[in-house]
This record gives sequence, C-alpha cells and structure tokens, in this order.
Amino acid sequence: MRFKKILTLFVLAVSLFTVTSLYPSPVKADTANNYNITIDGNFEDWADKPKTDIFFDYNNGNVTKQGSFLSDDKYLYIYIDMDPYNKGHNYRFQGSGWNVQVGNNITSLTFSVDGGIWSLQPGSKAAISSVWSWSNNDPDKLFINQQIPGVTGYVTTEKSSNGWAYRDRAEIKIPLSGFLKNSDMVQSLIIYDTDNMGQQKVTVTGASTGGNLIVLSGFIMAILLVLFGKFLKNRKRG
Repeated sequence: MRFKKILTLFVLAVSLFTVTSLYPSPVKADTANNYNITIDGNFEDWADKPKTDIFFDYNNGNVTKQGSFLSDDKYLYIYIDMDPYNKGHNYRFQGSGWNVQVGNNITSLTFSVDGGIWSLQPGSKAAISSVWSWSNNDPDKLFINQQIPGVTGYVTTEKSSNGWAYRDRAEIKIPLSGFLKNSDMVQSLIIYDTDNMGQQKVTVTGASTGGNLIVLSGFIMAILLVLFGKFLKNRKRG
C-alpha cells in the first residue's frame, strides 16, 4: 500500500510538471511599472534611463544615434536622439522602418510627425500625430493592425554645434494594447530599424520574461526523480 501511495504521488508530480511546462505563466521582469516619464517634449526624465547606441559599422562611428526603449505592463516608452554626440551629421528623425519583434512575429511601427519632420525648425517641437502598427509576418497572430489609439509623443529639434545641422530628439508613449492582442503573454520585445537607424536589435527593458516557471518545475522534477530512485533502491534491498 505504501508503494502504491508513493507511486500515485509521483505520477501526480509528473502531471503537474507537464502542465506547468506546457502552459507557463508570464513572469514580469524586476523593473518598476512607473518610470516617472512625462511626455511633454522635455527630456530631463530620460537622463538616468538605459540607452543604446544605434549605428551602422560602415559609418565608422561618425553617424551614431541613441535610443532608450522601456516597457511596463501597459505602455512602451521610446526615446530617440538622432545626434547624441553632437557630430552634426544632420540625420533627421526617422518615423518609418521601425519593427517590434516577439519570437518569430514582427510588426512595423510608423510614426507621423505633425506638419512633417522637415517643417520642424530649431527651438520648436511637433506632436507625433499618429502611430500605425502593421504586420505581414505574424504566424502566431499576436499583433493588431491599426492606427494605435492613445499614443502621445513629441519631436524637438535644435542646431548642432556646427551651426547648420539639425539634432532631433523624440519621446513617445504607446499603449501595448494598441498593437498587441495580449500583452501579458509577451516573453520579450525586441525593437529595431535596420533600414534607417542602425544594425542593432534592442531588447526592451522591462518587457515580460518567460521560462522561470519551467526552470523551477524542472528543478523540482529532478529532485523527485532522485528521491524516487533512492526509494526504489531501498525497497529492493528491503
């Protein structure tokens, strides 16, 4: 009877492991949901945020942009600086070519600037008038194709140190529910613009991460197997 009880418990443990492995619960990364970012065209609140240099190798460091990409459980926050090192290369804000990737699924994001980027003059700012999400590569049907509602964003410009080139900066706040059907199931967000900005593909800071539950279940499973093996050996000796 004792052997049957232990065997039953072992079978239940295996079943539980199988279920948790096939259907892992999303686990949030250890980052705050409130980044204290105000979308107003002033960028002081991005000073302490992680940033990534974005460039093409063939430019030999002469044309470098910079981006910060953050996420909580509701929004994707984007900061772009087109000339962070004041090189005066005069590359304006790029509103097209952006991609968000989740696994093998990719959607494109397109940003429209009110009045157009070339009408933006030094010392002024323009609103991001619309953001579109459109995917032609979405095998798991994760994305929503639409003009995303609830977006706020601004682009500003100033003259570079050479006196003639423009330095554009942008900050944008996008509801995750505007382009993701179920943001809670996202394991990672990767964002990039390899057509216009640079070759880097950046993992969004604070995006949900998966797999912790599977690792934990595997660890427990290994312990159960060891204990069960010892029990069988002791039973044979007895």
